[in-house]
Amino acid sequence: MLYFRDLSTYYAPQYAFAARSLREGLWPLWNPLANAGEPFLLVYPVDLVLLLLRGWPAPLGVGAALHLLIALVGASFLGRRLGLGPVAAWLVGTVFGLGGFCLSTVNLLPLFEAMAWAPVVVFAFLGAVSRPSGRRLAGLAALLALQVSTLAVEIVLQTLVVGVVLAAGPTLWRDRTRLVRLLAAGVLALLLAAPAVLGVRALLSGTARERGFAPGEVLNFSLHPVVIGEMFLPRFLGEPLAFSDRDYWGRAYSPTGFPYLVTLYLGLPTLLLAAHARGRRRLWGLALVGLVLALGRHGPLSLLPAEVGLPFRGPQKLLFLTHVSLALLAGFGLERAVRRPGGRPRFWPALALPGAMLLVVAALLQVWPGAVRSVLGHVVPPVLDPRGLVAARELWPTLWLASGAVALATGLAIGRGGRIAWAAAGLVALDLLIVNGSVNPLTQASFYDLRPEVADLVRPAAAEGRFRWFSYGVAHTPGLRFEPLMSRARSDVWLYYLDRQALLARTPALDGLEGAYDVDRTGWAPEGATLALPEASPGRFRALHDRLRLANVRWVMSFRPLPGDLVERRGEVKLPEIRSPLALYELRRPLPRAFWVPRADGVEPVPGAPDVRYERLDPHTVRVTGSTPPGFIVVLDGHHPDWSAEDRSGPVPLLRGPGRYQIVATPGGPRELILRYRPRWPRLAFGLAALGLLGVMVAARR
Repeated sequence: MLYFRDLSTYYAPQYAFAARSLREGLWPLWNPLANAGEPFLLVYPVDLVLLLLRGWPAPLGVGAALHLLIALVGASFLGRRLGLGPVAAWLVGTVFGLGGFCLSTVNLLPLFEAMAWAPVVVFAFLGAVSRPSGRRLAGLAALLALQVSTLAVEIVLQTLVVGVVLAAGPTLWRDRTRLVRLLAAGVLALLLAAPAVLGVRALLSGTARERGFAPGEVLNFSLHPVVIGEMFLPRFLGEPLAFSDRDYWGRAYSPTGFPYLVTLYLGLPTLLLAAHARGRRRLWGLALVGLVLALGRHGPLSLLPAEVGLPFRGPQKLLFLTHVSLALLAGFGLERAVRRPGGRPRFWPALALPGAMLLVVAALLQVWPGAVRSVLGHVVPPVLDPRGLVAARELWPTLWLASGAVALATGLAIGRGGRIAWAAAGLVALDLLIVNGSVNPLTQASFYDLRPEVADLVRPAAAEGRFRWFSYGVAHTPGLRFEPLMSRARSDVWLYYLDRQALLARTPALDGLEGAYDVDRTGWAPEGATLALPEASPGRFRALHDRLRLANVRWVMSFRPLPGDLVERRGEVKLPEIRSPLALYELRRPLPRAFWVPRADGVEPVPGAPDVRYERLDPHTVRVTGSTPPGFIVVLDGHHPDWSAEDRSGPVPLLRGPGRYQIVATPGGPRELILRYRPRWPRLAFGLAALGLLGVMVAARR
């Protein structure tokens, strides 16, 4: 199974919750297990089917393999539609699916899923443009709606740009009937994707994305020009998947010290074939536009006005245009080399020169890695960081030697032309497999299980009532020291594994437990539901204590001691990888999930107040019962406008109480309240989707 980065700390818990709800017969729109409750949206049909059939691990295992297969095959079919022969089309699929940009999105699942469908959508679009039959238009609408349902709008929009650029021509724009039919297919796609479109619109409410990111945040993770060098120099920036940061000097070009895209590698062999293509101005234009925009603050996007607020961020995603264009150009370059008559072209030494130069540099690295690094440091100063020396000694010599040899052989094959040039396709595949084969490491499924000793610590606490959990984990504990045995670890799987054992962030959902106060890395969390990164440190616990109580947190996991006047140490586990034990703390005065207060601004149960019983019937429904004096009942679940309350007499007002939680006025006496999450958009969305499905069925029969 996959585990890297957001896969284990974000998507796995989300899938675990969704799978549990789906198997109970509920399509979940509210997740009570994360951030004290927040809206939830999963509309992508492939994930829904996988979760129903094989449970939450499926999208992190067979689902990833399935989407890589779709990307490989879809890009090859796109190459065929553009007139390439079988081998050249196969090469397009190979470069697209095994290129660094595509494989780097695997741990950002919506982007990867949309990326996989992108060439299929362009294939269908070009088919509908060339001969807009009802069946083709229906297929285009269905595929586009499927891609939209991944919610990766940045990739969807770029997919449409690629399709329009490849199809553009005087015939298309002058044929009004054809344009009307294509627009009709777009309308059908929007109707089919209405649950995704309207669901995202509702999900935006009250989030940072709705308010819009400032230009500084929009341009986060802009690609520095030096980073572009990793497109043809394997592991140029070091090893981002290492256990420690000692191997990665590229942190100088990332705002968080870690790259958003693990690698951009396409390789010299791919670029040599792309450079051999001729007369493909549109593709070269797309590649250049994507590259320039991906530079973000280092390019023309730096001119964005300061008052602009956008719901998107991360210009590095715009490199998709470059990635798909170079994959297609490589196919056209191979086709041209094969069709060229025998004999070497006049410029054939230039084809061999890049590979030969990389071989020379690799040989020098074997003997004088420090000297090569020093020379490079005059152009790229950050490489003089000690991490750069690790890369120059341990990574570059072997990888650059292999890549240089393959690039040299590729250049010679292209220069020879004819049938010999077919070998270039295999060489490109070999190069990508050598360099990118380890971009997405796998681990055993047991990675997601709690160790017996950790489970023995957690289980009794979880049985003491409905309370939430909070954890600092390894990620939010600065200065944590590891045992000597970890010095031999070369993979960061241990960091993610230890955070799973510490119940960091959303991972309690894997055990059916509820958590609070994750760090909002996506911009989708409700206001006040998450922490800023500086707040998520054990040294700030005292300032955070009252907010944790108000979020119904009772249990805290930490490797660092917490203030004894605020918490009680309930137990600890010594993990063999970390010197400090993992301790379980209990807040001394935890608040119950629901309680009575005499005033609406009260946040403390009154001594001697009657008990209020809280019962969650399903993710969307809560029952609260109790016999109380006149006053208010506070329910420590996240508030949202789509939550409503009713008793036996009918609806009652549900207000936003202290913090972001719920409060209901009560006249006194016995009371049974039912709280329900009922967003209004699903009925309209599925009505529109049904209309779109009807339209697709009618079009398919024409």
